[in-house]
Amino acid sequence: MSAEQAMTEHVAESFRWWFVPSWLGLDAPCVVLTWTWATSRSSDAALPIRPAAALFLVVWSIYLTDRLIDVAHCRDWSHATGRLRFGREWRPLFWACLSFCITGTLAILWVGLPVEVLGRAAAVGLGVGLHFLAFVMPVFLREKLPGKEFGVGLFFALGAYSCLGATRQTLPLFGSIALVVAFNCLVIAARDASSDRANDPGGASQWWQTMNRDLLWIGIALTLTALFAANFVGATAFYLSLAAAFAALTVLHRYACRLSGDALRALADFALFTPIPVFGVMYW
Repeated sequence: MSAEQAMTEHVAESFRWWFVPSWLGLDAPCVVLTWTWATSRSSDAALPIRPAAALFLVVWSIYLTDRLIDVAHCRDWSHATGRLRFGREWRPLFWACLSFCITGTLAILWVGLPVEVLGRAAAVGLGVGLHFLAFVMPVFLREKLPGKEFGVGLFFALGAYSCLGATRQTLPLFGSIALVVAFNCLVIAARDASSDRANDPGGASQWWQTMNRDLLWIGIALTLTALFAANFVGATAFYLSLAAAFAALTVLHRYACRLSGDALRALADFALFTPIPVFGVMYW
């Protein structure tokens, strides 16, 4: 390897135990289940165990599949993130976890789910499939379409919808989930810009040139809006959780240069678990 190559090659992120949820893809199902639970508590909508378990397993299987695809199509390993390197080194583990998810999902379907849940899940599944073909592995397009971060936010909200259904109370909460998850993805994309240039041409940092500056002000505005909603709209615990998540993500973005990409990703995902302490304090 030449001296120039050695200087430009990224050093792999050293292992830290709190990276494991992010590196193994467990962050996504835990986040979607947390906000689905928060929506259920805020709207008096029931969250049965079997639909919740199916949601967890399906979302985890999607993220495991996405990681395996990213590993297979990585263009430049010198710019790969630590979680991508982890996916390459531990591919058998990812396949084992994916097999567990598929087996568990089939078992839940065998036991039975409510017809209305199956109908909503089927519609969401069709949308996820189209999103996959456009933003993850473009079969009919030359390149991935831009804007996948907003699509991820949308489908996290639709995952909650598939479990709970839609009412006047839940619709604005679903919209809030879509916003906070999309903002989380954008904060991560801003930090992963160098990796995305090499391996993900559809990443937001490639088409949103002023993202680093804009996300700071957007985060402040979203935090204040969520605080306003907590005081005047109702669902106080939900919107306080939302405000705390936006505030934490905004602070992380502000100091992103002091963190590695994998550290920021893990912390950004932890920032989406704010409903757990907020609801805990307010209700227990």
